[in-house]
Amino acid sequence: MDGTTEPIVVVIGHPIAGNPAQFATERALRSLRLDWRVLSFDVLPCDVAAALEGFAVTGINGVLIDRSLAAEAQQWYSQRTGSDPSTIDCLFRDGELRFVGEFEQKHWVDEQISRHDGQTRIWIGDRNSHAAASGEGFQEHATTPPEIIELVSQADVIVINHAATEPLELDAEEWPANEGATLVIDLTEGHEELATIRELGYRVIGEDERRVGTLQRCLNRWTGQMPSTEVIYDAIEEYLGV
Repeated sequence: MDGTTEPIVVVIGHPIAGNPAQFATERALRSLRLDWRVLSFDVLPCDVAAALEGFAVTGINGVLIDRSLAAEAQQWYSQRTGSDPSTIDCLFRDGELRFVGEFEQKHWVDEQISRHDGQTRIWIGDRNSHAAASGEGFQEHATTPPEIIELVSQADVIVINHAATEPLELDAEEWPANEGATLVIDLTEGHEELATIRELGYRVIGEDERRVGTLQRCLNRWTGQMPSTEVIYDAIEEYLGV
């Protein structure tokens, strides 16, 4: 940017309608007293490379990439940089003003895991999409394992895979109560039984938490400041009419 206009960040997705990211980003920037502009674009998957290339050369400060375009963004970034990240959801400028891509959702989730006192974790959904560290032992199940009562009391990593063609059955009412020692990480679009799992005392990272954590990290990358999670949560709830 040449200093004649305010900094600009962009949100892309397909579809983009109904995505609260722009509204929440604007609210967070105001809370930081930053006069930045936020633009949203509905980009077809076939046009992602052209769009990102344009943003890279026009001085846009950063891009938030919805997961609907993650594969295409990762392909563009790999071809442009020669690196091979699992995926990217955020682009920001480095010290030489070059675009750098990161998987901020993964970084945020990993931070939450590292801060969790308990050792047991239950992953719901496609754990491979999180690019989890290789070599970590875990037990994998297609649905809720019948031995869940025994497993949640041990230092195990449990993966309940999401079946693409059928709803994921959790049978949460059969789960034992928990005092927060077990961390449940939901990688789906928000499983209907998460409320029951929370009521049982599990610590849950769901779609809303991942969305807020990702946006917070992106804003920190773009601005060098850390917005309040409460500001972002409130903005998303207001946008969605929760």
